[in-house]
Amino acid sequence: MMVDARIVKSQQALVLAGLKLINKNKEISLSDVAKEAGVGRATLYRLYSSKEALIEAIALHCLNAFEVATKPIEQLATSTMHAFELLFELTMPLTDESQFLMSLDYFADDIPQVNDIIAKQDEELWDLIEEAKQAGQLEKSLPTSWVLNLIEGLYYAGWVQQQEYQASAKQAAALAFQSFSRAVTPL
Repeated sequence: MMVDARIVKSQQALVLAGLKLINKNKEISLSDVAKEAGVGRATLYRLYSSKEALIEAIALHCLNAFEVATKPIEQLATSTMHAFELLFELTMPLTDESQFLMSLDYFADDIPQVNDIIAKQDEELWDLIEEAKQAGQLEKSLPTSWVLNLIEGLYYAGWVQQQEYQASAKQAAALAFQSFSRAVTPL
């Protein structure tokens, strides 16, 4: 089945406009999103029947951006600690996507497809943490859930550094990894 390129272009424009505007104002109207995207309201409502549908599409876009960014880690990483370093380095530039995903609970906490992807990504990170513990690169006494939450907290800290203190994504990633490695390496 062939997909109309105009539909794809409109969907992409709406998702990117929604990401930008919703990050600035969670109460933004769909009309404002359509205007920012350069798409008519009729097209918007044909593609996304509700704000919730657009939010789901934006969330899926954000999660896919993380998936694409982290894809090379398996091939590039020379150790589990290097994998964590690459994780921060490759995903820290995704500040808009991070901000949106951090605020997703504001909109909806029960989007099955989004929740499934987040659970899968968390499971992959959990497995990496466990692998690093087994390799002796992470302190074994630290609960895996603690390390997982530490990583999420460092993403938030990196986002704040970029948004409020004009740090580059590279600087924020380096700070996050430095903080991470000092906090979790065996004593």
